[in-house]
Amino acid sequence: MEHLSIYCELSLIEFCNKLKNIMNISEFMFNMENETEWGESDNEFIKINVSRPFKVGMLQEWDSTVPAKCNFGITILDGIKDVEEIKNICQLIANEFNSSIYYHRSWVSPGVNIKRNIQIQPY
Repeated sequence: MEHLSIYCELSLIEFCNKLKNIMNISEFMFNMENETEWGESDNEFIKINVSRPFKVGMLQEWDSTVPAKCNFGITILDGIKDVEEIKNICQLIANEFNSSIYYHRSWVSPGVNIKRNIQIQPY
């Protein structure tokens, strides 16, 4: 699983709709619980989850590799694992939202993670 994060003022639905269009992926299904709301898109090529916690700083409480101020967590759950492909996706997102995006962690297996610390700027 590849973990990305970004700051954006849009609502979760607005953000996911834009993401769906730029990545040409299926519709997002939405849900929520006491700490966060999320959307998930799943098709034969990629499975992606977008989470937007209600409380500022919650992403950082859950995951110490999330940079400060980021309020959206994007997890690529399945489909794409190549670092260069992930960076290309990050560039698409950074450009669309005119905001830096951070590729901060890869989950390999329980207890095994790779800290990425990659920042992609829009252009």
